[in-house]
Amino acid sequence: MSIYLDEKNPSKHKPFDDASPDIVEYVRYLEVIAGKSANTAFSYYCDLRGFSRFMKRRKGLVPEDAEMKEIDPKGLDTAFWGSVKKEDIYEYLYFLNRECGNKKSSTARRLASLHGFYDYLVNQVNRLSQDPTASIKPPKQDKVLPKYLTAEQSRELLESTQYQSDFPERDYCMVVLFLNCGMRLSELVGMDLGDIDLEQRQIRLFGKGHKERMVYLNDACIEALQLYLKKRNTMEGLDPKEKAVFVTRRRKDRISNRRVEQLVTSAMKAAGLKGFSTHKLRHTAATLMYQTGNVDILTLKQLLGHSSVGTTQIYTHLQEFQVRAAIEQNPLGEVKKASLDTTEQEAGEISGENAAPPAKMDDSASKSEEVAPSGPMEAFEGAANDGFRADVSAMKEPEEPVQE
Repeated sequence: MSIYLDEKNPSKHKPFDDASPDIVEYVRYLEVIAGKSANTAFSYYCDLRGFSRFMKRRKGLVPEDAEMKEIDPKGLDTAFWGSVKKEDIYEYLYFLNRECGNKKSSTARRLASLHGFYDYLVNQVNRLSQDPTASIKPPKQDKVLPKYLTAEQSRELLESTQYQSDFPERDYCMVVLFLNCGMRLSELVGMDLGDIDLEQRQIRLFGKGHKERMVYLNDACIEALQLYLKKRNTMEGLDPKEKAVFVTRRRKDRISNRRVEQLVTSAMKAAGLKGFSTHKLRHTAATLMYQTGNVDILTLKQLLGHSSVGTTQIYTHLQEFQVRAAIEQNPLGEVKKASLDTTEQEAGEISGENAAPPAKMDDSASKSEEVAPSGPMEAFEGAANDGFRADVSAMKEPEEPVQE
């Protein structure tokens, strides 16, 4: 997490002061007028500072061998941005790909930042007449399915949260909410006590662009929240006015995004799970709900807080076991014609010999040797109704607590 973001108040940040005036004004426009989240605005801010450094070196305003991170991104005016040409943009994209090793998705995001910036200068404040990014399209993205935990791996993760932390009630509750509600990291960290309604079994979340939505709680979530809140509300030294749901054990204030990531990573490691980030828990919730909870794509879109159903569509491609089962259950899949193999006959003709016709297969023997196609993998029982739950009665203090 950047030093420019106030982690105690994720929706706010410190003033941006190390970029050109046009960029600073654009970032403020994103938050105030366009309604973008602080994280989104900050990402655009970082992208545009990087482009500023690149253009300073490309235009000869700094030594050619200057390190990018050492170049001051300030000191560029509107006239400079108006001097940028399409070939400069292409050269920047090439630089990101070849010298920085950016993935296509990262390059596309940085190009989107430039699109937005120049659209602001041309169409919103009318400071420029030409947009050098107008006809430049992002690189074609590789289709990559989201990585997620299986139901069994999810259970193992829940179990591991009981033994690797010095605050197991809190960590267990956070993982339960990730796995059952599919909330984003920023949404979980930003939760306040007033957002929880245990009687109505729901939580109010504020997603990207400050969009509000209600998420309903199943039995596993209710149990985990009750267990944690009982512990939280009796913490010695906790300010009664502290409104954050999840707090640190030592400072007694709102937990940070980075700290949650560290705790989840430690729990993953303890469970023997590798290659999974905190965001993969959101993918896990969405995937298991779609596969086993009879959830339609529009309902899943609302639950996850997606602005477009196109973003949610990726989860419809995750049911490989269903695709495999559908192919195996095709009645034509049993039709076999081994007699069509003419390889031996062609080899015999080449050598001047007549190959003997293949022996006729006995139908009864053939059928007895065929293995019935396996059906879809067993659905995780209770994933949609009862939620992910582990035995929390055995929660105890670890021998080597994780410090906060």
